Amino acid sequence: MKARLVIFAVATAASLGIAQCGHTRATYQVASGPRDWAAHPAILEIETNATLYAISDVHGGYDRMAALLARHGVIDGIPTRPEGATWTAGDAILVVTGDMMDKGPSSLEAIDLLRALEGGAEAAGGHVVFTLGNHEAEFFYDPENDKANGSDGVDREIRARGLDPKSVASGSDPHGAWLRARPFGARIGRWFFSHAGDTHGRTIPELERVLRLAVEPHNFDDQELIGASSLLESRGWYSSDGSLALRYAQAVGARHIVFGHQPDALGPRGSIAVAQDGALMRIDCGMSPDVNDSEGHLLRIRTDAGFDVAESLDPDGKIHEIWRGAI
Repeated sequence: MKARLVIFAVATAASLGIAQCGHTRATYQVASGPRDWAAHPAILEIETNATLYAISDVHGGYDRMAALLARHGVIDGIPTRPEGATWTAGDAILVVTGDMMDKGPSSLEAIDLLRALEGGAEAAGGHVVFTLGNHEAEFFYDPENDKANGSDGVDREIRARGLDPKSVASGSDPHGAWLRARPFGARIGRWFFSHAGDTHGRTIPELERVLRLAVEPHNFDDQELIGASSLLESRGWYSSDGSLALRYAQAVGARHIVFGHQPDALGPRGSIAVAQDGALMRIDCGMSPDVNDSEGHLLRIRTDAGFDVAESLDPDGKIHEIWRGAI
């Protein structure tokens, strides 16, 4: 497997002719310092034909996520503590398309599990990829927003550990520092993953530029990240034109777009939905106990005799082929 991080020169908003959408709101200092965009690009690219696993919108459902990954051999059983999770998926790639936090009881544990798996995955030739969701972006913009500070928000967990939400959001805590370095999307072979999926038909260099500017200098206070039509928040963008998804995928060098965020998009809640001959796949299955549309479904993408095959891996161990197409 060959991983390629695509690097572009940092530019100013004025030089790019991009409107600065932020509200110049600064409630706290960012402790982690400027992001290393060479090591942590806004859009990650990996060239591979390895097996892919994908899940989304865990929303504090650590127990369900761990059980699903263990059932299908991604990890070696359910760990006693998330920090003890062991990667067993070889050179495969696990993608989580955002929204680990809020709406459920164990957001930090879910994040700890992914952090714990990174080293083992890389040692085996695989990867763990987490692309940020709108809940993470809104937390960075305002760590005490209504979602985070509600009765089922991540702030309750953070304070229970004796931490300050602002410190976590700024990157002075390891959870925050890790989250702030995650990409906003990932093209992995023929597949593009992001939380809401709406690229507006832009190329990866174009996405890279606007997303960098949304983080620096705006610290996530930017319509590209927290706006209603952003890559992390947009809803219903795919419905008006049956060829739109394919065109958007082709613009980022892919054939398929996989997203979460909207559990009723493309089909019934509680299961993975496929549309437009596989150009679109929605993997938000409402798996958090506080949402409870399902106990989660894991998307697996593999190759089989010249075909890409997409399968739904279920909590009871069953496997259902949901799409097949020629490579």
